[in-house]
Amino acid sequence: MPPLWMLAIASLAASFLLSLAWRAFALRRGHVDHPGERRLHQVATPRGGGIGIALVLLLASAWLGEGRAAFAMGLALCAGAGLVDDLRPLPPALKLALQVAGALCLAWAFPLLPALLGEPLGVAAAAFFVVGLVNVWNFLDGSNGMAATQALLSALGLALLAPAAPGLAWLAVALAAASLGFLPLNFPRARLFLGDVGSHALGYGVAALGLVAASKLEPAQAWLLLLPPSVMLIDAGLTLLARARRRQVLWQAHREHLYQRAVARGWSHAGVCALYAAWTVAACALALAVAGQTPPWPLAACALAYVAGMILHAALGRRWPRPGEPLESAG
Repeated sequence: MPPLWMLAIASLAASFLLSLAWRAFALRRGHVDHPGERRLHQVATPRGGGIGIALVLLLASAWLGEGRAAFAMGLALCAGAGLVDDLRPLPPALKLALQVAGALCLAWAFPLLPALLGEPLGVAAAAFFVVGLVNVWNFLDGSNGMAATQALLSALGLALLAPAAPGLAWLAVALAAASLGFLPLNFPRARLFLGDVGSHALGYGVAALGLVAASKLEPAQAWLLLLPPSVMLIDAGLTLLARARRRQVLWQAHREHLYQRAVARGWSHAGVCALYAAWTVAACALALAVAGQTPPWPLAACALAYVAGMILHAALGRRWPRPGEPLESAG
């Protein structure tokens, strides 16, 4: 098994070169996202560049150890659904069915807390977790650098929470380095978009890290695994709840996420990315500070972070109201 630094360099280089090659292909074949009222970019930009990240993760799965075949099969289904959708839009129901199939592959290999929940419920919970993060990363992939930066930071945070798992370290390094390799083409100016193949691969990778880490931790410590991706879960969760309350179609593209509203109100993509990254670094630091503490500290730290995040989301929501919503009535 080669050292981690060698994996990091290879993953970074492979992700960058594959993304660069895909950009040329996408421009030649017309696989581009055009500006529109539900998008934040102003020029036509090729999509699907995250295929390099998906391929790096697929290759890195060879060193995952137990469960590598399930990981690879699940990744192929989830990222493959995204790739097909990037090339030729899929019906939402079929896309979700492929995500669920991919999630179940991983969930059977790494059920969530089976000693506490039991095997069937552990598989169901793990599959829900995977599908949730795949779609959360998809929903929040709308601002330059956001999805890749969050995956990079979350991967490192999750790996540090379970340092005794060699396969997890390999997967975390591959995910973080592949995300970093993609960023020069997407941040601060986007010359290439991840596309659904990339956002699906990132969400799937972060979910896999969480499940592998959970299998190495005591149940009381598993709450801490919700801290690294907390800003993504808070933004996506509160936005979906608000849209459900207004009886809007949840899977329809929109510009109501907090980061989208910030950009619409004049914040730069780099500024928004830095704001979200700062939260994730703080959340990871909190998780590491509480790691190893006896109950109820892990649960209390997780609850505190999510309550604080929801309060901050509401406060910033008044500053950055939804499109068409007057400033004084936002919230």
